Amino acid sequence: MRVAYGIWDRSMATEITANQQAIPMPDLLARLSLFEGEQAELLAWTAARCQVGRIAAGTPLLGPRHPTDRVYVIARGEVEIRIGRKREQVIAILGPDQCVGEMSVIENVPPSANVVTRTDCTLIAIDGAALRHLLDTSHVVARNLLRMLARRVRKDNLILRHSLERQAASAQHARVDPLTGLFNRRWLDESLPPLLERHQADERPLSRLMLDIDHFKAFNDTHGHLAGDQALIAVARTLTLHLRGRDQAVRFGGEEFLLILPDTALAEAGRIANRLRHAIRDTAITGRDGGPLPGVTVSIGVAEGVPGESVESLQARADTVLYQAKQE
Repeated sequence: MRVAYGIWDRSMATEITANQQAIPMPDLLARLSLFEGEQAELLAWTAARCQVGRIAAGTPLLGPRHPTDRVYVIARGEVEIRIGRKREQVIAILGPDQCVGEMSVIENVPPSANVVTRTDCTLIAIDGAALRHLLDTSHVVARNLLRMLARRVRKDNLILRHSLERQAASAQHARVDPLTGLFNRRWLDESLPPLLERHQADERPLSRLMLDIDHFKAFNDTHGHLAGDQALIAVARTLTLHLRGRDQAVRFGGEEFLLILPDTALAEAGRIANRLRHAIRDTAITGRDGGPLPGVTVSIGVAEGVPGESVESLQARADTVLYQAKQE
């Protein structure tokens, strides 16, 4: 990794404006937020310990393996803050009037991330010893730097919050069936084992209903897969409307649905199954064009968990009862 290269100048007149007029370094520093409100004497003292560099895009400035005891204030251009083994992930972009390297200078430790120029930049480099002296002697510089860091932390927190919200939304979507809006097998595999374990530990009943749409292949073959999708959506909507608040409905796969009924013994689960069976039978199904489609019926297998039973065993028993129901 190269340390920043470019044309560095210690003179008191280094920044050239568009009309080719040189700006003395103290005046240049006075325009920066870091030195806002600072006295002229201290600006002149700092100017003598600064350099201005014109740095090409793509140039590394700082990194964990290449610490530099200086702070870079961006006069023009942008720099990227990167992390990763190959410095490939950009986590922040800083522009004019912002600085980099101040934390490692203050803490006297190598930088925790890599800083690379995003564009051609004009940078003001302040010696680390000079910055530490300023923080010890100037309440103005210390206050200004604290404000800059606070704004950056606030911005980083906002970015982090949005990132966590996106991750949570993505994780939620990964556990929901996109067609019906019910939970999917992934959610079931994660949620049912601890739920069953808690009910067994507390000696509370938990029942499981397996639903299968009758003759669904024939329905698809006759009316088309889009009509089949509408039937699945209608069944899922009916389940959602008729279940209690603590119950959970899952699209198990294909035309199969699974219902988890906490605190529900076998007899009550059977009554719920019958209500659902009749409700689904009476549900009107509408095609995407708004036209009516034939209704569907379901067969349901009911099983209540027993002490010490595994999820797999409970599932097997519910499948067996469902198979018997379909045969009948």
